[in-house]
This record gives sequence, C-alpha cells and structure tokens, in this order.
Amino acid sequence: TLASCGGDSGKTNNDTTATPSGGGETTTEAADSNPDAKGFLKDEIPADTNFGGATVNMLIREKIANTEFFVEEATGDIVDDALISRNDKVEERLGVKLNFITMPGEWGDKDTFNGAIKQSVLAGDGAYDLCAVLSNQLATLTLDGLLTNLNTLPYLDFEKPWWAKGLLDELAVDDKLYFASGDASLGLINGMMCVFYNKKLCEDFSIPDMYDIVNNGEWTIDKVVELTENTYQDLNGNDKVDKEDQFGFTTGSFNQLYGFIDSFNLPILEKDDNGQPSKVVFDSEKVVDAVDKLVSLFKDNKAFATLSKDGDDYQIAFKSGRVLFCTGEFKDTSTYRDISAFDYGVIPFPKYDTTQKDYRTTARATYSSFCIPVTANNAEMSAAVLECFASESYRQVSPAYFETALKVKYSRDDETSQMFDLIKSSVTFSFATSFTMAINDPQNTFKQRIAELKSDWASYMATWKPAAEEKLATTLETIKELP
Repeated sequence: TLASCGGDSGKTNNDTTATPSGGGETTTEAADSNPDAKGFLKDEIPADTNFGGATVNMLIREKIANTEFFVEEATGDIVDDALISRNDKVEERLGVKLNFITMPGEWGDKDTFNGAIKQSVLAGDGAYDLCAVLSNQLATLTLDGLLTNLNTLPYLDFEKPWWAKGLLDELAVDDKLYFASGDASLGLINGMMCVFYNKKLCEDFSIPDMYDIVNNGEWTIDKVVELTENTYQDLNGNDKVDKEDQFGFTTGSFNQLYGFIDSFNLPILEKDDNGQPSKVVFDSEKVVDAVDKLVSLFKDNKAFATLSKDGDDYQIAFKSGRVLFCTGEFKDTSTYRDISAFDYGVIPFPKYDTTQKDYRTTARATYSSFCIPVTANNAEMSAAVLECFASESYRQVSPAYFETALKVKYSRDDETSQMFDLIKSSVTFSFATSFTMAINDPQNTFKQRIAELKSDWASYMATWKPAAEEKLATTLETIKELP
C-alpha cells in the first residue's frame, strides 16, 4: 500500500508554496493569478478563438493512444473520463475537431514513425498538424529540419506550469525551440524517476522518518549508504549474493541508473557566456568521483544491487518485501498497487551531497514530446491546440492520474502529495539529455558503464569525448542554420 506515511511536519524543501495543481508544479504564480474553481491556473487563449470546425490531425504512438490521448467510449475510469473531457473541451473552446492518427512509434519502430513525418514534409502534404513523438527521437527530427520553431508562434506560453520548466533555458538554442513536453504527456509524469521505500523495513532497522530526511535536505548518496548498513541478508543461505536475498538499495530497472546524472547534478555540457551549450565536460573530476562511488557501491557493498541489462528482478524483490530502497518511476505504482504486506513511500533520487541545494529528477525518455511539422496546414492553429491540450491536461488529466494511479487524493497538506509535488517540480531538462542521441549518447554511456561495473571513467572518456565534441559542434551548427 502506498501510505501517506511519516510524521506530519508539513515541511517542504521548496522556496515556493505547493499549490494543489494537477501538474504538481510548485509555483506561487499558480496560486494567485488566474485560477479556476479548483485552484488550477487557466491559460490565456482568447475566449473568442475559433478555427471554424477545422480538423486537427495529431500523429501519436499506437502503444499509448488509449491511455494518454483518447478512449472510444466512457468506461467510468476516472482517467479515461478525464481524457474524454479534455478532448471535448479543446474542441469546444477552439472550434476544432481532433483527429488522432495512430502508428507504431516505440524504440523498435522509431524509423517508421520518424519516416512518416519526414515523407509528409518532403511531399508537402500537410498530413500532420501536430506530432507526439518518443522524446529521444526529437533531436533527429529537429536536425533534419522537419519542425517549426515553436518560439515564433502565438498562444504557446512556456512559462506556464503545464510545460516542463527549463524548456526555454535549456533546450532553446539561439532562441529556437522545436519541441516541448509537460502535462500534455501523461507519460512524462509516468516516467518520472523516484525511489520507493519499504516502511516496514524502515521500522525494522529503526530508520528515522524518510520524509523528514528528504525535507531537511539530508537525502544524499552518503545517507543511503549510512541507512542501508547491515541491511543485506543472505536469505536463501547459499553464501552467494543473488536476487533472492535482502538488499538495502537496488535499481528497479537498470535504465534508471542514468537518473543519477541529474540527481547528482553532474555536468555533461558547459554553457558559454550567451547561455548556449558549448563544450563537453563529462570527464570532470566530479563525474569521475561520482561514477567511482556508484560502481564501488554496486560492486563491493552487498547492500547495493543492480542488473547489467534490462530486467525486473529487483522490482520483484521490492514487491516481495526484500528491498529497503528501490529506484523506480511513477508508473511502477500500478505494479505495486496490490502490495498488502507492507506500506511503502515515495521519495526523490538522492542528491550527491548536502552542499547541493535541490533534488533533481529525470523523466525516463519514454514520454512524448510535441512538435509541429513545417508543413502543418495552419501552424498558429496547431499552436493554439497544443497550448489548450496541455493546459486542459494539467487541470483535468494530471489530477485524475494522481488520484487513481498514484492512490493519492491530491491535497496541500498530504505528505505523499507533497513528495509527488517535490519530485515533479524538480524534473530537469537539459540540452545534453534531450539531444543525447546526437552527441554520442552521454546518458546511456553513463548507465552502461555503471551497470557493467566499470570504474575506468577517466580513461574511457578520453576515447569517448572527442567524438562527442565533434557531434556537438555539428549539432549546434545545424540548429543555428535552421529557420
């Protein structure tokens, strides 16, 4: 059971007031500028906006079509109902008809999906007004010159809480932004990395209240080591460390290892004086030390465990009550929903040390980012629909999801709600991770080296970095030449 467990200190480690925003964004602005009846910020699309019944064609990935975009008919499920209500509201407010075009678009089908967008642009047929694409594929589409610069369009306001914060600061190069995400993609919330913890084991090992530790800014990797001391037990008695044993800290999926890049605030790129990404610094002393630390923990500390490839062994171990802390993503709550033997809580990934001010969260790159092809029939209409779709999702879909999937009645004074708020408001976006595929893939390089327990980061970087620098230079040059 996901319990609102912990003391009732009510403290959050944020400078701002947590509002009961469906997007879980902690902003003071949302509390006092233009709220609806439930306290959620409204968008600023003029009330008389009307596109005369025009059809808006949105290309989406087949796999998530009926969990994030539309359902054929009302089922009584609160999230399904919210999807219907959101779509109806967008159509009614803007005088449009939404037409979702589904196509296989996960990792294995990325070339087909990207190819459909490219073919449409080359043919100039205006087949797609909006596209919701697997997030790590946007770099390819951008660099191929297929997308409209969103910063040139009306209606879109990336300062609003339904857009992931930092989009403009981090992803825009020369004030050009070609894709965006936020509440419009339920997958972004689904994929937010976090740490699940077993409350019963916390009690067994006399661990203090975890929410207090987090709120006091003390949740660091060294604190993890301290709290997990003596937690390892060879439960099957075979004198081997294996997945049947009891652990202190495990990865639910080895893909979550790259969550430490953001949570430790490890720099991949450095910016120049104009705030543009300029050079690769993934070989800095801090990164070398962090990789060393993680590798030695997973290699030499029996309380720590990770797989070297994809698999759910440690998710199963957590579910069985044999893991104290297990990395995961918000969507894992559906896997853990039927746990009855113990209560569990959710906290952010740990910081590197206490001098780091904020917790920082990564969203697994399985969510959708939204873009407008250069051949969209009416880019301004596409922009209005995207802003409206995002803001209605923030007010309707996200709260429904938090309430059902995450088993939390969204409220300001509920500690679990506050943790979800903290995690969601700490999601970071960076040019380096969004364009990872275009610059020698630092994200997965980091994940793979740690998963394989390789501690030779400095020497590995010596061979990896020159190619990354060359690719970064080409990428930046290409973007600067784009319209």
